[in-house]
Amino acid sequence: MNRYDRQERVYQIGQAGQEKISQATIMIVGTGALGSYAAEQLVRAGVRSLILVDPDTVEITNLQRQALFTEEDANQARLKAEALRDHLTKINSNCRITAIPAPLTPDIIDDYSFNLCLDCLDNYHARDLLNKLSLTAKFDYIFASCAGTYGNVMPISATTHPCLNCLFPNLNDLLENDCDLIGVNTALVPLVAGLQVSLALHYLIDKASLNFNELITVDNWSMAFMKFKVNKNPQCPSCSIPKQNYQDTEPLSGLHMLCGENAYYTVNEKAVSFTHLHELLTAKHVPLKTNRMFLHFKWQNRPVSIFKNGKIIMYNLPNSKAAQQQLRSLDQLMKEDVQ
Repeated sequence: MNRYDRQERVYQIGQAGQEKISQATIMIVGTGALGSYAAEQLVRAGVRSLILVDPDTVEITNLQRQALFTEEDANQARLKAEALRDHLTKINSNCRITAIPAPLTPDIIDDYSFNLCLDCLDNYHARDLLNKLSLTAKFDYIFASCAGTYGNVMPISATTHPCLNCLFPNLNDLLENDCDLIGVNTALVPLVAGLQVSLALHYLIDKASLNFNELITVDNWSMAFMKFKVNKNPQCPSCSIPKQNYQDTEPLSGLHMLCGENAYYTVNEKAVSFTHLHELLTAKHVPLKTNRMFLHFKWQNRPVSIFKNGKIIMYNLPNSKAAQQQLRSLDQLMKEDVQ
């Protein structure tokens, strides 16, 4: 039987469209509310492969609005990208899924090839980085966001059409209020994710007919659905004079809270010696997960991810004081000699 028979019966898709879907690789940046729903829909639709980028772990409060994650995932504080990969594989084992439990960086964009990116992020610092990377690496993406009962989506091809900064001329104000938590209606998330995936499938099948100058908004309380024309800003600080070699401008010191999570991060001025840290943790019999980008382990019974670029993310911390104590303990650990 043809697994995608019902989808191929859609006039706008057909067998030719399904073939394009089955050859596509999609990168999803952010695997929380929007990202988890979008990933599930794309796997069910039959994409060839997904690349999941997210450094966070699953918490019990995520289950209200994030698809596929379970209480067991939350109790184990599993990395979202890895937990989602495992659940998705049970839905469609033919889809190749790469989990990257790390923050978005220019290196990730450089290292992986994909047809389209989905912006499923929850903060505008990361969105601003994605927007600028799309200009330098020349890839298209689908923007989507949710807050309260209000959501919006827009396809973005920033080199020739409006970019995120054109859409939000007040982007600097959004950056300053990045962690102002509004909450989100549970039913809004799959609705907005469905719109985002609809645009993604349209892009894969017939990019030429997709409107890159249109913002779509929805309010799932009043059931209002609107479209707005967006023009490219000739004086846009992001896309009018695109940077040739944009780098992630993370602060080199200080402690910062991840939006919506009991997690904090900082960036060391010097890159971490993975070999030294791996030997230390092994000598202390600390279980750890490793790949070429990061080490993930528990320290003082709380999950920690340390990346080669010096970024440290600490999870399950009640406040900044606890985060400072954890950071001092980690700093002492990394200065120890291997016994």
